Amino acid sequence: MRINYLYPLYHLRPNNLLPLYHLGIRVINKLLSLPSDIAAKIHSTDWVEQSILLPQYQQYLTHYQNHLPKLDTSDLTIAEQIEQEGVSITSLEALAIPQTELLLEAAQQIMTELAQRSRSPSHAHKHTLMATANQLMAHPEIFFWGLSERILKIVEYYLGLPVAYDGLAFYYSVADGRNAGPRIWHRDKEDWKMVKVAVYLNDVDELGGPFQSVKSTVNTWLIETLPKYRGLTHTELQQLFDADSGKADSCHWLNSCVGKAGTVIFTDTARFYHRGKPPIKTDRSAIFFHYFSQRPKNPFFCERSLLSRKQTADLTNQLPPNLQNHLLWRNCYPGIGRYIPKNYMRVDNW
Repeated sequence: MRINYLYPLYHLRPNNLLPLYHLGIRVINKLLSLPSDIAAKIHSTDWVEQSILLPQYQQYLTHYQNHLPKLDTSDLTIAEQIEQEGVSITSLEALAIPQTELLLEAAQQIMTELAQRSRSPSHAHKHTLMATANQLMAHPEIFFWGLSERILKIVEYYLGLPVAYDGLAFYYSVADGRNAGPRIWHRDKEDWKMVKVAVYLNDVDELGGPFQSVKSTVNTWLIETLPKYRGLTHTELQQLFDADSGKADSCHWLNSCVGKAGTVIFTDTARFYHRGKPPIKTDRSAIFFHYFSQRPKNPFFCERSLLSRKQTADLTNQLPPNLQNHLLWRNCYPGIGRYIPKNYMRVDNW
């Protein structure tokens, strides 16, 4: 993933030194992330991956196969679409999850606050703003919505393993057209398979920054062609495809998830290359809920929520025991992986 560390300095002024502060935070986070970056590189070597990690993963899948939940036809369709194309689009109305009205009411408040913050001089250089930990703690109904039974069952069936819930990220993407952060084509590193459930909070058309993912056959070709977890700008990806006339037209190789406010997107961001298309006409607000297995491939790339472990524990204690298990997975994680410090680089750092 390319990171332009100097971009904030373009906005440096004698009366506004905050860009310099943000640059310092980026550098510190990058240094703190070195142990997890090194561990991820080791895990990505062919020998470690194929001889150790993959056999363990396949064994977990086999042992849990008879414990998977039964899904009705509509939910099974969602799981199958994620498996086949990496993405499935539905809506809050179709899912009919309890407490959705509370989710939307709280989200509207945070969206308004982020919109106001995006216009302040101190955030002039930011392409993406995220809800702070304090904002999320003030509206716990958003966090709890991600633990709805229907979503957990769909995710569990798709993963084939018990589900770990990694909380959420609340994004406000500024319509500046920049290719940076989550707008770069990339794959996530947390696990072999993972699911993010995105909820659009405003109407999103092609100029409003829709979530996009690469179609299945082309995605397989990319994984076989590129170095592991290589990130690319859209121009770089298009140039790569230009050499193959069958993939040059974007309609042949990407899914663009446009939709009204209330659109819900289930997607596997570990298996499939994806990005948020840079918005150029209207800002985009969306919540992404994060899920992976309770035995993730790279546990040190998990728990990257803005919430501290204490804040997460406070929320966990408000849940019944069966839901607490989705948040306490690290306590039972085997091996040295649980002790490696987590990665601190987030999309608002890139």
